[in-house]
Amino acid sequence: MVLGKSNTISNQLIMKLNPTTLRKMGWRCFALMWIPFITLFVGMWNMPEGSYDFDELPELTQYSLVALVILFALTFIFFIGSLVSSSTNKNKLLKSGEEAPAKIIRIYETGTTVNNSYMVGFELEVMPKNAPKFTATTEQLISRLNIHEFQVGKKVLVAYDSESHEATIIGKFVET
Repeated sequence: MVLGKSNTISNQLIMKLNPTTLRKMGWRCFALMWIPFITLFVGMWNMPEGSYDFDELPELTQYSLVALVILFALTFIFFIGSLVSSSTNKNKLLKSGEEAPAKIIRIYETGTTVNNSYMVGFELEVMPKNAPKFTATTEQLISRLNIHEFQVGKKVLVAYDSESHEATIIGKFVET
């Protein structure tokens, strides 16, 4: 019984730490990083020119440096974690997911660009053959050359998990 509860809790934690959540946490850490950055300079404002050991710096500057390093590390971890999580989820769905057509309901920008490709968010209406329709959201890197292929109302082929209703686009849907 205890094993079942901990397994459910870990599944809920994994669901909350999806790529979108990780990226949002990264942006929040980046935004918060400006507070210790500014206080770093405020703490050093009246110090004479020269080089100092860490212990010789004012207390405000010491705390600011520590906070700045921690927030920088968290920003880096969250952004890289977002990319790794997205790739892991997609690979899992490609290996063990079921295929189905889906209609693009909404397309949105995520604000991320990787090697001249856009990370684009999609809200999809997945239409499995032997199950009821459901909506799913996914994010994918789309080449600038292929961005025109994805428009609201178009059908795409997805791999999906019937239990969690996660989906990823695997190609164009060809009607037979």
